[in-house]
Amino acid sequence: MSTCPNGHPSETDDWCEVCGHRMSCAPVPAAAELCPDCGAPREDLAQFCEGCRYSFVTRTGTVSVPQSPPSQSSPRAEVPASSPTWTATVCVDHDHFARVMARSEPEDQGLYVPTHAPDLHIPLTRTVITIGRRHRSTGEPPFIDLDSHPEDPGVSHEHAILVQQPDFTWSLIDKGSTNGTTVNGAEDPVAPYVPVPLKDGDRVHVGLWTTITVRRD
Repeated sequence: MSTCPNGHPSETDDWCEVCGHRMSCAPVPAAAELCPDCGAPREDLAQFCEGCRYSFVTRTGTVSVPQSPPSQSSPRAEVPASSPTWTATVCVDHDHFARVMARSEPEDQGLYVPTHAPDLHIPLTRTVITIGRRHRSTGEPPFIDLDSHPEDPGVSHEHAILVQQPDFTWSLIDKGSTNGTTVNGAEDPVAPYVPVPLKDGDRVHVGLWTTITVRRD
């Protein structure tokens, strides 16, 4: 039995079956697969190239998606104290993981979902909520940081944002993430950079196993 970097015993040698962290003794590929269009290395289990959106699944190039609309509010704008309060609950979702594995490539079938990870309850205290993983170069974390919950390798560094609307509800915008974003168990991902209105209790699925449920307090 192996021990992961977080100290959990695991019978698997690639990913910890408790927290999902890559095992220190897991074999590491000699070199990452390179995108044939732009030469960028393939990140983890990414279906698309982060640089040019080439599809590693269909082996075809894709049309570049537009940048975020310039009219978005500042990510650090605070929610007025008099407005309704909302909370995002982040959890390891086994049903979402099963859906992802059902449409994944054969080499990805050996992945394991973490079995012991507490839910996170995050008050939405800004008008724009960033979702992703912290950048290795700067160390700057997004508002909802999926780098250690445990780390979900299927989440992009700048995966998606939640934007508060004038009526104090929220809209979801996928930021052109590598593996896409789905809502309420849907099979098809939302279109990048297109706002999707969310209701109280809606579930946002990102990465391999992460579900974020937004609730009005």
